[in-house]
Amino acid sequence: MLAFFNLASRLMGLVRDRVLASRFGASDILDVYYISFQIPDLIFNLLAIGAISTAFIPLFIEYETKMGKEDAWKLASNFLNLLLVILFAGVAVLFILTPWLMGIVAPGFDEGKSYMAILFTRVMLASPLVFAVSIVAGSVLQASNRFLAFALAPLAYNLGIIVGAVFLEPMFGPLGLAEGVVLGALLHLAVQLPALFKAGFRWVKIFDYKETGTRRILKLILPRSFGLAAAQVNWMILNALATTLGIGTVSALNFALNLQYVPIALVGISAAVALFPTMSREAMSDGKAFSARISRTLNNILTLTVPMSFLFFYLREDVVRILLGSGLFGPKDVGLTADILGFFIIGVSAQSIIPILARSFYAMQNTRIPVLAGIISVGAGIFLAFRLIGGWGVLALPLSYASMGILNCLILLVFLKRRMAGFSLSRLAVNFSKIVYASVIMVLILTFVDVFVDFGVDLAGSLLQVAIFSLFGLLTFWIFSRLLKVEFK
Repeated sequence: MLAFFNLASRLMGLVRDRVLASRFGASDILDVYYISFQIPDLIFNLLAIGAISTAFIPLFIEYETKMGKEDAWKLASNFLNLLLVILFAGVAVLFILTPWLMGIVAPGFDEGKSYMAILFTRVMLASPLVFAVSIVAGSVLQASNRFLAFALAPLAYNLGIIVGAVFLEPMFGPLGLAEGVVLGALLHLAVQLPALFKAGFRWVKIFDYKETGTRRILKLILPRSFGLAAAQVNWMILNALATTLGIGTVSALNFALNLQYVPIALVGISAAVALFPTMSREAMSDGKAFSARISRTLNNILTLTVPMSFLFFYLREDVVRILLGSGLFGPKDVGLTADILGFFIIGVSAQSIIPILARSFYAMQNTRIPVLAGIISVGAGIFLAFRLIGGWGVLALPLSYASMGILNCLILLVFLKRRMAGFSLSRLAVNFSKIVYASVIMVLILTFVDVFVDFGVDLAGSLLQVAIFSLFGLLTFWIFSRLLKVEFK
């Protein structure tokens, strides 16, 4: 179910991006729009709101199992109340500092674009407040094995952004795009509230920062906040560098990032989110089953994402033309986005297994190792971006991002091997080699076939190219993966 709704959410996200691309192109207004996410996302990640579930779910399950439902609800209310107080203070400070921070976030913007970005940012600062409530609600639903409303929430968020672009922007001007983001956050919360109350949640007027469970959650989140903040700073730097490379570069960079995220979300994140409650229980009670589940899941994710990455790379320009190439998003924008996407794709498989690797440590209530891996890899990525941008231009940005993901993945694998006795890194490496070998053969055969066919470079031709080559390529991979005895369960 999660995979289905994740696919639906990704498809809605693609519709969202197509609407934005066709209505505005890779332009000044979209550059402003994407840059305006940076400061709200900073407070979002600095407080590790996106990682709340990984710390909250194991503690909520423990309270529910050992102390009863009533104490679990009190834990949820107390943590939410404390989080909102901290978040209100952080948002207020950033609201005041936005004009000063904009000079750092977007050094390439002129005065007009900077002023518009300040307005956008101040409106969008409301979204972390809403998301904080929504993510705590979603965490409770996951811990209670109620996934439907949780899975629908991202669809609602994307719908809000589309409404902003199609209806609010014509009514209120460019600021309607920012208002659409806030609307999306409100819808993200609204679809989860009925299921949350049905699960038995009742808000409790409680504010006890000394409460043991809340302190344990904060203790687990605090290291994670450094890792997330480091990753957000890295992305802020890449976008800041993109603002110096010409109009539309920020837009193309973000469109390409969203496209490469589709297989990551569909396969890697869906598996990690669905398995995390089970992993948390197994980590406490059955280490052998826990180790076997991690190994099996990593093999399955790699078997799916590696051939998808090779195929995605080969067909990247056709994919961009199909998904974004309409209206004001012309051939030049398609070409630039496809070039950037090609370098992002290098790291897709690594980025896809990072969620399950990180959650393996979270299930063992160890947040330090994922944070350490994240900070080291982010530092290496930033260094690489500054090192290469002079010669590689915008392509240095996705290359550094992909390299960061690969390094993060390798560090987590090495530490997991040391922490988990039953985990075989060599067996995973052998299976990965077989998958890569089968994928290379697939691309070589596609390249040979491509010499004899010409579907054209229009939308119809791209649709035929992607449909036929995807089916033929995946069939080829399946045949050779069977011959090579690739593990997939």
